Amino acid sequence: MQTLFIVISVVINTVLVAWTVRRLMGGPVGWPRIFVFSFIVALVANPLLLTTLEHTGIDDPSAPEHIWSTVAISVLFVAWVIAFEISILVVTEILVPTGSLPGPIEFVRGMPGWFRRARRFRQIFAIAARQGLIGYLGRSRSAVDRLNRPGTAVALRTALTEGGVTFVKLGQMLSTRPDLLPPAYMSELAQLHSQVPPDPWETVRQSLIAELGGPPEEVFSEFEPEPLAAASLGQVHKATLTTGEDVVVKIQRPSADATVRADLDIITRLARLLEKRAAWARQLGAVDLAEGFGASLSEELDYRTELRNLAALEGTDGVVIPGAHRRFSTRRILTMDRIDGIPLSRAADQIDALSATEREDLTRTILEVVLRQILVDGVFHADLHGGNILLTPDGSFALLDFGSVGRLDRQARLGLRSLLIAIDRQDGAAATTALCHILIPPADLDLVTTQWLIGDLIMRIEGMPADVLFNDLLRAVVSAGFKVPSSIAAAFRCLGALEGTLSLLAPDMDVIATTRSIASSVFRESLSPGHSVRTGIEQAALVAPIAERAPAQLSSILGRLDRDNLGLSFSPLADPASRAVANHFAQVISLSVLTVVAAFSGIALVLSEEGPRWSDDLLMTTYIGMSLLLIAYVIGSRLVIMTLQRGFQEHTRTPAG
Repeated sequence: MQTLFIVISVVINTVLVAWTVRRLMGGPVGWPRIFVFSFIVALVANPLLLTTLEHTGIDDPSAPEHIWSTVAISVLFVAWVIAFEISILVVTEILVPTGSLPGPIEFVRGMPGWFRRARRFRQIFAIAARQGLIGYLGRSRSAVDRLNRPGTAVALRTALTEGGVTFVKLGQMLSTRPDLLPPAYMSELAQLHSQVPPDPWETVRQSLIAELGGPPEEVFSEFEPEPLAAASLGQVHKATLTTGEDVVVKIQRPSADATVRADLDIITRLARLLEKRAAWARQLGAVDLAEGFGASLSEELDYRTELRNLAALEGTDGVVIPGAHRRFSTRRILTMDRIDGIPLSRAADQIDALSATEREDLTRTILEVVLRQILVDGVFHADLHGGNILLTPDGSFALLDFGSVGRLDRQARLGLRSLLIAIDRQDGAAATTALCHILIPPADLDLVTTQWLIGDLIMRIEGMPADVLFNDLLRAVVSAGFKVPSSIAAAFRCLGALEGTLSLLAPDMDVIATTRSIASSVFRESLSPGHSVRTGIEQAALVAPIAERAPAQLSSILGRLDRDNLGLSFSPLADPASRAVANHFAQVISLSVLTVVAAFSGIALVLSEEGPRWSDDLLMTTYIGMSLLLIAYVIGSRLVIMTLQRGFQEHTRTPAG
């Protein structure tokens, strides 16, 4: 009978509590947690009720003289228990909503992944501990001071190398962000590379079959099993199409996607941990940095992105862009035209055979191509190191590896042109104005100081390497509080990195002076009559719809002038959002008053020693006082729930950071 009573109690309690909680929350609440709470209450409530009855002087609840008092006390007790249970359930639902935690089936299925993640976490923390990096997790000032020690950058590079492919790529990305890291870290992280042997031919063959729907000997007339080159995420093979076109096939490693995504999850979790514990990580914006890196690397894993990048740069004058073959390209396979040539980083003999004039002409050609991509076209190759530029047998250039391509809208391109012109004129005020257009200035920008800093910098650019100029420029604007959009950072990084590439051809060329000259030429072209006419037509097309609506809008404004108050309404509650806020605070005030009144009245009655007795140890006033305290608890709980719900809604509507 006792078991049957518990089962019935659990069922009734579950249904009652579920209905109440769902009404309060305005949405579904998970049945498992409601059932668990109800089961616990059913087990605990009966002994507690008997103890409560004993304390009120009712030793035998079934005695006729105690029957009504037993019923009344039991009803009040059950009401208290249910109210307490509902309030706990609602708070847990607000803090941990239904669906935010995996269910039993998902929990079991996810256990292998959690074990793998935990094992990987242990590996990473072991690497960090070996390199002495654990101390930087602290909140103390000493943790920040240790960042400036000479050996820290070396330890970080070593740790990232041991961490594997994803961490190596993270370090390589950080090495291109002078706005985030000091020079010592950038120079160390720039040395990062991962030594990964190529996948065996059978693995490559299975990937080709899975992606292209057939074995390579059927899809291609020829396919070389020996890779032309191997990298951390994929490898490249020579092939020939059945139509006779020579191509290269870029094949992603089968394990690359799973490995990178698992490590990206860990990197994001580590970034959150760092931001909670370390001030330097919050200043760096570790979480945003990790998420941006994850998005970039996820794009790199999808070769269709590179396919679109190839199409965007197709037709660039002055340089060869390999054509892509969509029919033989998928998410993990990219097939491009094969271009004969030698990467600049390995073409020392060919470069030495050129005259000084030829080398300077080639250098200027590369620089002009890149500047026109950035300043005119708005789509540019963002990773032009010496291995990604081929010197072809006919003396022209070809670009390779289009996984990293930057994009700039019209306003950004105009701002960069203005910046380069201001640098050429050594005009700090104009350079600062241009930077305010292409960057995100702080609300409290000290314009005079910033102009002085920028002016002082551009007065010292003669003979300055391009990478030093753009790195110093980024550090100056970041120290002034500017935020650097990723597209602008990519353009600066591209121009800065080009210095090292061009030095392979013409070490003595002044890249900054040549850049200023080409930028001036591009600016003059933008002022030509033909270009001005085209720009005027484009602007007119944008303004035409506004001009078309202007008469009707002017008529509406003039009509309002004849009305009282100019036809304007100044009601503070006209906006639905304002009415909702006012209604919320009205409810909060009224509920607060009711809670205080009920609580004080209940306390006064419970403490009173006068009134009719229900039993030897229970006064009627005490019972009424406990009922009033129950009402105060219920209303107060409702007040807390309203506050928590509103707080969490505001938190989800407002982006962090």
